[in-house]
Amino acid sequence: MTSPKPSASWQHMRRLLASKSKNELLNLIRDLYILNTDNKDVVHTQVLTPKSKALKTRHPKKPPSSTSKAIPKIRQLATMATELREGASFNITRLTTLKSLCEDATAAARFAVHLAQLTYRRMQEKACPFHLDPQQWEYYTQVVDEAIRQMQRYIEHPTQEAADLVQAWLSDVRALQNTYRNQAWGPVRIIHSTEVLLIEYALSCLLRPTASADWGYHLARQYAERYNSRYGTGLIPESAPMVEDMADFWCQYHLGKSLREWMAASKAS
Repeated sequence: MTSPKPSASWQHMRRLLASKSKNELLNLIRDLYILNTDNKDVVHTQVLTPKSKALKTRHPKKPPSSTSKAIPKIRQLATMATELREGASFNITRLTTLKSLCEDATAAARFAVHLAQLTYRRMQEKACPFHLDPQQWEYYTQVVDEAIRQMQRYIEHPTQEAADLVQAWLSDVRALQNTYRNQAWGPVRIIHSTEVLLIEYALSCLLRPTASADWGYHLARQYAERYNSRYGTGLIPESAPMVEDMADFWCQYHLGKSLREWMAASKAS
């Protein structure tokens, strides 16, 4: 009795089929098709049924980084500074763009210290205001210097002890200008030094992290707002260097380069 031949493996059959021509393969499929009903059903299913397209997996978009969100704000400040230098003037509320930059309490704290340092530098360079006694002006300068030292210590080591010292200095700085005068619309605080008031706002910005956006705006407003009889009060041509200072800080904070370097690179590209 003759033993049955062993069936060929699929790998072997695959190689044989691959060597056949298109007509030979079609003839083979035709023979299988007419052989029985099951084969017909298989062909009908594979050929006549439309193939559904595979659904593409949609990955959620990554939220924009803080740097990408900051770039339009920095450019807006830089443009504002340029237009101010060319003689433009704006309402002070244009600085509300800084609120979004100061929502990060850590960034706002560094911004506050930066503006405080620039203010102290200008106090050292300018002469004593005519309405102040030279000794009083010297005392204001010393208080501002020490307050900035305390703010720097707090940023480097934000301990409770450092926070208590900053709070104590805030009370002392506020007490320097704690005189009020009654007016028809209510009591008005008498401010002898806008520089000291700015330091008060800077200290508050450090101590009120949940309100850093608002304090950052008030700080920027105090730093840049000026008065000129031709323009009134607000952002005027004399405000241009101050607005540029702020744009430069955020440029270095987010992009690691000065405003001039960044603007030059942007123009080159």
